Amino acid sequence: MKGLIEFSLEGQKQLVRKFRGIQIAGNNWKSTFTKIGKDLTGCFSGPVFETRGAEIGEPWKARTKSYPWEILEKSGAMRKGFKYNADRMSVKIWNITDYFKFHQSRKPRRKLPRRVMLKLDNKRKTLIMKRLHQDLYLKLKGKGLWTI
Repeated sequence: MKGLIEFSLEGQKQLVRKFRGIQIAGNNWKSTFTKIGKDLTGCFSGPVFETRGAEIGEPWKARTKSYPWEILEKSGAMRKGFKYNADRMSVKIWNITDYFKFHQSRKPRRKLPRRVMLKLDNKRKTLIMKRLHQDLYLKLKGKGLWTI
């Protein structure tokens, strides 16, 4: 995700200094992206598994055989395998299990049905935007630029 917040201002020197501070603070969103990573990995390992994919609009196909464990939960490794890494301008989310990619893949298949666990649907996109808006608001408010 690339983003740029840009503006120019002429006039009062104090106000110009406040906006310069926002520019510096605006280049480091690590805390925001850390929150986003935590929220999304919590969703992918929680509600997505609990609803068998319906939470993200990708309901999992039922099994043809009966097993004593839930779908994709024999060891729980895939559910627990979601990780994230946030830096100042992005967050990366992945699953550490080797076989995750086979369930997520769109490649043609004969036996293993596609069971999506990681997807940015509209609900997740809205969550991301709310986090970004909230933190931008707090940065502006902290500089005295938001008084509402």
